[in-house]
Amino acid sequence: MEPYRADGPQNPGERPNVHRDAKLFGHAPNVLLLSEMTGQDVLGPDGRVEGRLADLTVRLGEQTGQHLVERLLVRRHRAPDLLMPWAAIESFESTCVLMRDPVDPISFTITSAVEALSADEILLVRDVIDTQIVDIVGQRLARVADVVLTRTVNDRLELVGVEVGFGGVLRRLGFRRLAARAHEDVVTWTDLHLTSERGHDVQLATPRSAVHHLDAAGLAALVSKLDTDSATEIFAAAGPSVAADVLGIAHPLVSERVLRAMPDADAAKIVAAMPAERATRWRTRLARTPALFGRRFIRSRVWPRRRHSPIRRRRAGSGTTS
Repeated sequence: MEPYRADGPQNPGERPNVHRDAKLFGHAPNVLLLSEMTGQDVLGPDGRVEGRLADLTVRLGEQTGQHLVERLLVRRHRAPDLLMPWAAIESFESTCVLMRDPVDPISFTITSAVEALSADEILLVRDVIDTQIVDIVGQRLARVADVVLTRTVNDRLELVGVEVGFGGVLRRLGFRRLAARAHEDVVTWTDLHLTSERGHDVQLATPRSAVHHLDAAGLAALVSKLDTDSATEIFAAAGPSVAADVLGIAHPLVSERVLRAMPDADAAKIVAAMPAERATRWRTRLARTPALFGRRFIRSRVWPRRRHSPIRRRRAGSGTTS
């Protein structure tokens, strides 16, 4: 497992850490805020309004390079949504989006955004804005007020981070003067872990994500801030040996919460990977009935993760979702 670096780019070609590069955000002309882009008209090649911009997608599976906006979700009145690739866009401005000519919007019609997304693709409004993220560098939970993007030299949109300060909330509520006085608080994309269901699942399945480059202490700090389901999934992905090391650092209540939520066989493998004396203590502890029997959590600092699409149930063939 590679050590996690919080002092610079995680991969060649990525931008510097937003925590340490205030000029990247601020009022720089090349910085765009997602909340100020959504809702604008999307025009067809003939100039007619085809719908309104509802969301942008980003794929997290690329091993190196920038996180570029891949597709645009367009809502239409009394008509199916459109999910358009960036290549179909002629111009993307603050006032409107113009499709390239010739482009037939009907060819991008979808019935469900969930079904249309690639396995490593997320929607930035749905899966990021107004959700909680774990700031891995600051070791804190924070609520996302906005998503920060920049224009590249090739006129693409690059995802660089999220705004978590109260100023973003004030700006979205229309209090721009108050927002301008507020302290800017931005977390770079490479320094966060998403807690929305789709975001967590995609990051966990993406080797490039920060969660896969944390040591045992970093993982212990992360799982202490996640809901029980997400924490158990991280333990399962890490493997019994790493999970055992994490449990040796995490608070005992957090460790017990996660172990009791796991299948007995998986929990037993983790305990077996511990040193003999500690493993014996944990077997004894887990054999006792907990004081809060039937409760899957012991603390209430974490929001339940946003569940837009029952991904696991859908994979099992329970039907389509929207």
